[in-house]
Amino acid sequence: MLRCDVAEVLNVIKDQPNKAVYVVKHDYTPSEKVKYLNTVQYAYPRKNWSSFVLWNCGHPSNKALSPDFFNVATGLELHRFTWLKDEEIGSISHEWNWLAGWYKEPEDGKPKAVHYTEGGPWFKDYRNCEYSDLWKQALHNMMNNN
Repeated sequence: MLRCDVAEVLNVIKDQPNKAVYVVKHDYTPSEKVKYLNTVQYAYPRKNWSSFVLWNCGHPSNKALSPDFFNVATGLELHRFTWLKDEEIGSISHEWNWLAGWYKEPEDGKPKAVHYTEGGPWFKDYRNCEYSDLWKQALHNMMNNN
């Protein structure tokens, strides 16, 4: 859920030209083995990096992303950006991929984009999760064209 003009992130990456992607490089290791809806919670390198990505579509390494690649790649391979070297991945501040329930205001700043890591307010069990009030207001505004 964006809380500002997404164009602002372009100012953040201007000092890192020629990266294949730009992500928040979270140091996130989930403590639980099962997540919502009894889904396996995988712990892997680059966890949650793919939940907010700015793509440099013209970067040579992204040419690997062909239909043939997508037809055989696993979800984990895609989430981990396995076709990229570490130095090809640019870094943006965690405010752009704020993991709800992980980062805390004000000590970690303020979110510009909220990622409902465990589950969002559209799920019954998460109706009142962190930032649910903002999501509900955005939904209300959208439904009423405000």
